[in-house]
Amino acid sequence: MSMSTVQQEALRRRALEHRARWEAQRREVEERRAREREDENVARASRAAREIRATTNDDDDDDDDERLCRICFSGEDGGRLFSPCRCRGSMALVHVECLNEWRNLSRNPRSFYGCDQCGYQYNLERTRAARYLEREEPALVVAGVGVFLLTLFVAALCRAASHGAFLIMTRVRQFLQARNMLRSRPSIDRILAELTMKRVQTHRGVTLHASTCYVEVFFYRLVRWIPPWRDLRRADSWFHAPRIIAIHEYLDFFTGGYLMVGLLAFIVSMYNKIQVQGIRRVAEFVGPSFAFVFAANGLKGARLPLFAGSLYAYAKLHEYAKLKSRALLMRIGQRVLEVQ
Repeated sequence: MSMSTVQQEALRRRALEHRARWEAQRREVEERRAREREDENVARASRAAREIRATTNDDDDDDDDERLCRICFSGEDGGRLFSPCRCRGSMALVHVECLNEWRNLSRNPRSFYGCDQCGYQYNLERTRAARYLEREEPALVVAGVGVFLLTLFVAALCRAASHGAFLIMTRVRQFLQARNMLRSRPSIDRILAELTMKRVQTHRGVTLHASTCYVEVFFYRLVRWIPPWRDLRRADSWFHAPRIIAIHEYLDFFTGGYLMVGLLAFIVSMYNKIQVQGIRRVAEFVGPSFAFVFAANGLKGARLPLFAGSLYAYAKLHEYAKLKSRALLMRIGQRVLEVQ
């Protein structure tokens, strides 16, 4: 009985010793693993710090050695580089033109006022050009100059076409007269005579075109209008002053282009109205008005659509000039300042 108790006590002591050794081994293993994890974390932190320092040094080197635009990747040859936001490294610099182009073309509306990368709101300064672009006078002047240049262009085309038509009609009349084909057709001979009429003298030796092949003469006869520089009854007016007489032919040239611009613009305006409202509604609205005008004034009523067409051309050019001025205002009306 006593032996069994001694054996049990010995077994209990050995069990306790074995358990103590096992606990010591377990603590040792845990401490070793903890040291290994700590060493690994320290090593990882050291590698990260070295990478950060290397990246920073590379960026600094890039900033010092190679200054590139973050949009077009070109250097200062493409324009002035500046830093509009708090981005660093290769994203720090950008061309002024590239940034303005990006601000205007980006689908993100926030890109116009701030950086897409760092979220920094640009420091904007209003330019001097914005004061002029917001005013109405520049658009009016541009529209007037546009009508003037358009009139000159159309007048040049009309003069070239008119001169060609005059030469063709002259050859046709000479051909028909050589074969005596106009004697039995006096109406055709009269029409060809008007088309092939040579220059007429107006005042003080000034000769102007008289053939209806020329656009200005055709419009004069169509609307029953004698220009003051062609009216010999007004020989005392300032249109017949020596300095003005020298430009009578240029006045004819410009007037022909202006009347043609009015006619073309009126046709375009009617076409646009028909496309929007339909031909029936336009006829109901415009038809009675023009019928009344032509009934009261005859062919002189043709002056109304020509004048209305010229106003329509001016209005369209004015509208186009305003749209372009607004787009230009959005483009150069504000300037992004550099971040200090």
